[in-house]
Amino acid sequence: MSADRAAHFLEHLAARRSSLREEIEDDISNVRGLNLEERGKLLESVCRDAMAILRGRPDFERAIQHQDQRSAESMATWLRLVKQYRAHGRH
Repeated sequence: MSADRAAHFLEHLAARRSSLREEIEDDISNVRGLNLEERGKLLESVCRDAMAILRGRPDFERAIQHQDQRSAESMATWLRLVKQYRAHGRH
């Protein structure tokens, strides 16, 4: 690849990365600055929508019961956090 072509390609990648950043920023701009209660309401709404989509599936029961197997790292993190939580007198 020529130096000019490589430079053009790198410019294209930089512009695309910038435009993706802007797209993401546009997507999340409406949730910036929300308080915890407002974020909770938004999360509830997303969960209701997800459940409505799942209910529309012919394999709803199987889909709702499916769980991805947890990685060893994830399980170790979970157990460490539970131990830490209980160490502070919470059960």
